[in-house]
Amino acid sequence: MYIPRLKLASVALGAVLLICMAATHARIVQASGPATLTVSGTQWGVSSAYLGANEGSSGFNIADLQDLGINTYRIYGGMSRWEAQDDDGVYGSPTIDQIKANPGVINWAWWDNIMTNPPNGTDYWWSSDAAPWMGNARTMLQQLHDNNIKVVLVLRNRDNNGNPTWMANPPVTQADWNEWWEHVFATVYWLNVRNNYGVDDFEVHNEPDKSGQGWGGTEAQYEQLVQQTADAIHYVYATYLPGRTPHIYAPVTAACCAWADQLMRDLGPTVFDSLDFHDYQSNVLPEAETLHGYMNSDGFANANVVVSEHGSWHQNVYDSQGNGNSLIIANWIRASSPGNDHVWGMHLFSLYDWGSYASGAIHGCCSKTPGYYAMRIAARALTGARPTYQVSSSNSYLVSVATTDSTGAVYLISCNTGTRAVTVDVNLSALKTSGTGTQWEYSSVNLDAVVASPTLSNGHVTVTIPGNGTTLLKF
Repeated sequence: MYIPRLKLASVALGAVLLICMAATHARIVQASGPATLTVSGTQWGVSSAYLGANEGSSGFNIADLQDLGINTYRIYGGMSRWEAQDDDGVYGSPTIDQIKANPGVINWAWWDNIMTNPPNGTDYWWSSDAAPWMGNARTMLQQLHDNNIKVVLVLRNRDNNGNPTWMANPPVTQADWNEWWEHVFATVYWLNVRNNYGVDDFEVHNEPDKSGQGWGGTEAQYEQLVQQTADAIHYVYATYLPGRTPHIYAPVTAACCAWADQLMRDLGPTVFDSLDFHDYQSNVLPEAETLHGYMNSDGFANANVVVSEHGSWHQNVYDSQGNGNSLIIANWIRASSPGNDHVWGMHLFSLYDWGSYASGAIHGCCSKTPGYYAMRIAARALTGARPTYQVSSSNSYLVSVATTDSTGAVYLISCNTGTRAVTVDVNLSALKTSGTGTQWEYSSVNLDAVVASPTLSNGHVTVTIPGNGTTLLKF
């Protein structure tokens, strides 16, 4: 989604506990009194591998991503951004065979220039937003690569504003397909062969099932687009990047899961290897479970599920500390569940605003909302496909999972969806019996701040979780 058009993620072990509490209208009565959380000593699964956000035109600062601890960033690429005019001025040329015979037939001077010297000095020139981030694609991509942040790149023949008009939508003729194949080849080749930005993850369009988001064809024609896109990407990797594997996400839909089911059955895993949809519901698991069900039936049981847009596309939502709990922390916890609930990657929409449209967890270039701190406290416990451990709770409002990291620390994340402060007896004895730790709090009073140094006694510690709040314990 892109908003400016206004569309109307042993004893020796240390330990961490993350607990959040958020209100829901569906529950009226909450049980009072102490609750218990008991962590299992047996590995349950793994957390989400990639937790991060979508870009926004008003800012980009690698220090923000480093501070958050996120490891993935979704960028809207495509023709409107990097090929607003035909790069060589001759429609349908060069042909696919000519490119395969000699990639030098592509006008690389165009690509070097647009990536280095974008119009008006900003890589967001195409979005027509006020006060955009001033910088080029080279700078952004290099900094993301240098900091091991995975880029998920959207490839589009038209954006949500219907640009560029010179390119057919949908492609139908051979000349149309020549242009699209060339664009995909040129993008991937420039990023990874002419340069070394390590961009290996590609989405085929954005919400092709939703009118107004750019795609002008049918579902069947979208399947053709996926095939042609995958063919160009696979050709670059097989020919110039032996040993590296691209990941192609489809169908990147606004809703789950009819298009995904059809594409899996029609195209199979040799064309694309990851399933992708957008989920702005309060709970990401129902649609993830539905998609996993189709995947299990369609030969994609081992493929990755990615929710490349979640949270809210409305303005100023992340200004609310409670929304940070319910939309970010709770869903990042849920996404790290095993089996049919597991989500491999999550991207919050959006990290920065789109111009004056205040959809970001960071407003403008620099003003961090409570939602920003919700991302940070959750990422500290969850990011990176960590081993997980099941957590049993006496209170149904507490939704929990424990994780371990490469240093031997253990993380427990638990979300209480009630409104009252809850006192909890935490039992970590299966993983840790003694030690003094650190306690962070995310609440209306403290936004991801250290508030205590708790001590374990026989593997137990008692904490009070504030209403609509989050507590993170590390031992």
